[in-house]
Amino acid sequence: MTEKIIRVLAEQAGIDLIGFFSVEPLKECLPYLIRRHQEGFSTGFEGGEPEDRINYLKAYPDAKTGIVIGINNYQAFEEVADEKYRVQLASVSWGEDYHRVLKLRMTQLMERMNDIQRQTGGAQIEYRLFVDNSPLVDRGSAYRAGLGFYGKNNCLINHQLGSFFFIGQILIDSVIVFEPPLLPENGCGTCRRCLDACPHQALGEGFSLEPTKCISYLTQKKFLSTDEEVRLKTYLYGCDLCQKVCPHNQDLEETQEEAFLIDAKTASPPLDEILALTNKEFKIRFGKTACGWRGKKNLIRNAQLIKKNKKIYD
Repeated sequence: MTEKIIRVLAEQAGIDLIGFFSVEPLKECLPYLIRRHQEGFSTGFEGGEPEDRINYLKAYPDAKTGIVIGINNYQAFEEVADEKYRVQLASVSWGEDYHRVLKLRMTQLMERMNDIQRQTGGAQIEYRLFVDNSPLVDRGSAYRAGLGFYGKNNCLINHQLGSFFFIGQILIDSVIVFEPPLLPENGCGTCRRCLDACPHQALGEGFSLEPTKCISYLTQKKFLSTDEEVRLKTYLYGCDLCQKVCPHNQDLEETQEEAFLIDAKTASPPLDEILALTNKEFKIRFGKTACGWRGKKNLIRNAQLIKKNKKIYD
């Protein structure tokens, strides 16, 4: 199995970006992870100590090669009328849950690879799939594979897709010989648009992120302090403000992944509809999306806080 063949198969499976990486410990990420941990900036969603997060063999002891993919999720919408009485869903939650979509695409890729293995008499490739479901650092693997550079908004930025793409990893038990990737130079320069756009200055110098000031994190957090509650004013789930202003995210091509496609009114639902959600309606509307994992209670709470902070009265 060659890198060239896998790249062709990935394109056939609807994968926009693909790269390869060694499964040596991700030591280049360790100082950053330790610093975040020591400063108390871990969210609790990552799982594992910093040393665990760089250890591919702990995640899959038989790993010989890593494959990382990216799938575009960018869409642009016209502004919807009555914006004040609507809430925003960040791009991470548009359409079907990206965990499922990426795992499906990666499974299709591996099935194609193993079909060729059968046809050529090769051994079947065993593998493990990862999409935010392990301590592994997805962006670290993608950077090592040459898919992008670290932006000041803490996202990985690709010169083709900007930061609007999801990352998935495959650890396989076979050796794939691949051309060492060219690591892209950082493209942020002196730009600080994302830092200035963040309403609560969650983003700091040196590519840092203070979670309790980050709207995206707060919409997912189970319990909020009084200071944190007043920060929810627009986004029901997630936040795209730091991505929207990024120069690398202008004039992007929209996603071709049908599972992610929605319309403007779905991305910006009426506030009253969210507040009135029944359990059944929640499951139908959000059960298969990435924002459904926290449950109805979190979304209702967020909607109540947005209504209060926008000073919208009955």
